[in-house]
Amino acid sequence: MTLICRKHRSKCSRSRPECEQCSAVGVACVYLEVPGDLESTALRDRFAGLENQIHSLINEFGHLEQIVQSTVAAAPPPPTTTTTVATASSESTAVITHALDGPSHIRTNSLQKWKIHQSSPGGLSIDTHMFHVTDIYSTLIQFAKDNTNALTLYPKPDQQKKPIWLIRNHSLFPNVRLSHFTSLRPNAHDGEDSSDDDSQKTIKTEFNDEDDACSPTSFSLSEEEMIPEPLSPVLVSRLLTLYKTCLLYGAVQPFDTLFKDLLVDPQSLSPAFQLLYASIICHMLPHAFYWHQDIFEDSMDKSACVHLSIQYYKWAKRLLSSIYFDAPSLTTCHAICNLVLYHIENGNTSVIYIYSGMAVRMALSLQLYREDALESIAQQQVAVFPEPYRPTVPVVKEYARSLLWFMYFLDTASSHYHNKPYEIHLDDHVSTTTYFKKNPATIALGEIDESQAFFQFIEFHTCQITRDIRRTIFTHPEERQTAYDEIERIEKRLLSFQKQLPKMQHENSSSSVWARRCFFKQWIRHHGHWILIHQTYLPTPMSVQRCTTAAFALVDLFDHWIVNMDCYFRPCVHELKQACEILLYHVDQNTPIKAKALEGLTRLIQVLLKTPVGEIARTRPFVQRVLKVIQQEQNI
Repeated sequence: MTLICRKHRSKCSRSRPECEQCSAVGVACVYLEVPGDLESTALRDRFAGLENQIHSLINEFGHLEQIVQSTVAAAPPPPTTTTTVATASSESTAVITHALDGPSHIRTNSLQKWKIHQSSPGGLSIDTHMFHVTDIYSTLIQFAKDNTNALTLYPKPDQQKKPIWLIRNHSLFPNVRLSHFTSLRPNAHDGEDSSDDDSQKTIKTEFNDEDDACSPTSFSLSEEEMIPEPLSPVLVSRLLTLYKTCLLYGAVQPFDTLFKDLLVDPQSLSPAFQLLYASIICHMLPHAFYWHQDIFEDSMDKSACVHLSIQYYKWAKRLLSSIYFDAPSLTTCHAICNLVLYHIENGNTSVIYIYSGMAVRMALSLQLYREDALESIAQQQVAVFPEPYRPTVPVVKEYARSLLWFMYFLDTASSHYHNKPYEIHLDDHVSTTTYFKKNPATIALGEIDESQAFFQFIEFHTCQITRDIRRTIFTHPEERQTAYDEIERIEKRLLSFQKQLPKMQHENSSSSVWARRCFFKQWIRHHGHWILIHQTYLPTPMSVQRCTTAAFALVDLFDHWIVNMDCYFRPCVHELKQACEILLYHVDQNTPIKAKALEGLTRLIQVLLKTPVGEIARTRPFVQRVLKVIQQEQNI
């Protein structure tokens, strides 16, 4: 969406380079495509960054003062004056002592474009004639480089040396986004599958992605023919049992109590519950076929599984188009989240953000963000359930809390595929999102064990750190540098959070699946955060060290996890790719640890190829590149 369309709340055509609305009124068309918050928050972050740049620039002139004072101490005193730095919109003044005519070992070629003249007995006046802080800073950096052998930028060697900025290297990693090279159906076209339909039974639908809703235009089938081929009750029961354990981010907690028995017979259900059923089946069929194939007992091959998944997805989409504008409900919101998972797993990333936006808008209509509104929401939603399966109000309240928390993580993931703004914003003080941590009421219901509760707690804070990193580093990718103070703040947050992660001795082969996920997935995400912070600043020595340490830690973690690996490997594939990219950097640059990096690459690829999605990954360009590098190096 463009800035003008959002400001006037008008429907944006999203055409490039100009949308139709901006073109019609003749105004500049500016798209909002940064992964930060709303425009006001982005502007505040921008101003804060500019203020940090100004302060850093003043500090650099202070360093120059100390440099020259220490360097010319033994030389005859040269003329000294005051320094004034002028920029385009304001003046920044710093008093330094400088000597351009001092000792010959001070090289001043980089400062030749600055006009330096004596303005008073106290110092020199410097007119930079530069309009951007980055240009002034670049000149100072070049001055420092020219005098590396003669000067010391940090005059206190007893203190740890810290950079002021970290400079981006867009040539190495121009885009840092979530990876999906193990998606199960990479050739699907945004989920709008047509090749698997009988040509005589084509259903024409129009997906209105501007209104984030499905709008049917015509159907050539009767209502009975629109329902896909029913699955056996045994298979349905197995898929529903797996759903809660396989659902990403720790699952919707009270699912079994609410739906496990209710959804076994979808024919007798209302459209809202049929939508939830169809959304679960379309997502779980291909997922279970790869990761839990034993539940099928050889009753279904891959093509039949994919065909059925597509049919259930289309049924879900038709149901959604018919009830989306009815009274909002928790089950409809839940179903839309399942469709987001369907597209994530199948690699159809261009419609992920559309569906997640639909879920967010329905959550807003329900007032799901307000803890004080959950009681009334639960009372209304209880009445929707059929009489024999009607739950209690407290259970539905837990369901609402879990659903909002689930949407928060889906919003985090879906926003990263295309660097879109976040739409759900929660913090530690919102009881809706922290209620799951060792909640006695939920544990008493038998819906969650302590390992799962701990996993959810860690996952929430991990996601907060991910958002912090992306707001700080990737909101303005056009900027060439990032203030190290901001990087250091996140690093301290990571080190503090690391103390809450489970210890290695807590994990063993007899541990529960949630205990293993607590250890492996969360430590993998933790090391991935270090690479996410520093990847774009290679080959800065500090960034190389941080990324390399994290990459080898990831090699060991994946190597140990493969013994008891489960389907939660799928959301960790991005960290595996991050580690591969760092190790490839060492191989390509022929660094001193090239041999060790090559060994780590080999171990990571072996882990990937041993997973159920290994053969899928083998066909993807990135994996093929890694395999080619390994083969070439082994032949040398």
